[in-house]
Amino acid sequence: MSQPKREQVEALVNIATNGSLDRIDQRAKRGAELRQWGLNPKLPEPGSPLAADDAAFHQAYPEALSGGQGVTEEALFPTMSAVECLGAVETLVQQRQNGSVYAVPVMQLCRSALETSARTIWILSQPERGERIERALRVLVAQLEQQKRFLKIEDSNMSKNEARFSPELLAMNREHQRKQAELLKTLKDTYPLPVPDGFGETIALAAAWVDEHLPAHDTGELAANGLHGGATAFYSWGSSLVHGYKWAVDYAPGVKLFPMIADSLAAAVFMTECAVCLNEAARRAPGGQRSADSYVPERLEPTIAAWSQELFTE
Repeated sequence: MSQPKREQVEALVNIATNGSLDRIDQRAKRGAELRQWGLNPKLPEPGSPLAADDAAFHQAYPEALSGGQGVTEEALFPTMSAVECLGAVETLVQQRQNGSVYAVPVMQLCRSALETSARTIWILSQPERGERIERALRVLVAQLEQQKRFLKIEDSNMSKNEARFSPELLAMNREHQRKQAELLKTLKDTYPLPVPDGFGETIALAAAWVDEHLPAHDTGELAANGLHGGATAFYSWGSSLVHGYKWAVDYAPGVKLFPMIADSLAAAVFMTECAVCLNEAARRAPGGQRSADSYVPERLEPTIAAWSQELFTE
């Protein structure tokens, strides 16, 4: 199809779907603007709420061997993962200009970004420091459980092919597995806590929190529609695509697919923006001043400043 013809078809689809292609492009661009923040993470400033959380975590859970960054590590990386997904989304969305629509990969990446950014909000949105550090520990233990399963698989694979590996490497890996299992057992025995909420519940709780704390950078979409309904609906629908269930396509026939893509981007971008803002509000010293080398899009600064004053009262 020639470029003029493709542009004509896009214009017709955009009109037929009430501007969904415009919304897709705008939201993909907004999501990609966060990527440099994720590639250049910053530690908490002295005197910041997050620095105090890290200190409290270390004091409360010394067996966790947190290195003084127990809350930071569990709250920061999920959002870094989310913004990387959104950076890839923009790359895929741009391929529409070449005649390719990567609908399923885009929505799977949006689902991943929604999951991980919601985890950050689930940890940092709690008003009491004790609850924030407890949630960080619960996530840490859940991660160690998954790592234990991975190491067991790796040990099994290596044991079946020992001739391929040096004795030193085999011994090193098994010692690593032993220490990891020992740390996990120590944490579970010393600090018996429930597992973190599942991702579906985490998303629902995080979206409800955003709706209750409307971000100042909102241009009216969240105020009008909220995040909870769209985020929970997309997570349910999008999960079917991740697991290869066909029922999802019944709800996106023909050009109706494009509003679904736009909605998936709305949920992922709004949640991730709020996770970045919440992390920055906690990371900065009181007053929430922007540093000269900040990679946060300036349009998010009003939310960071407001949440820095409203939240983290202890």
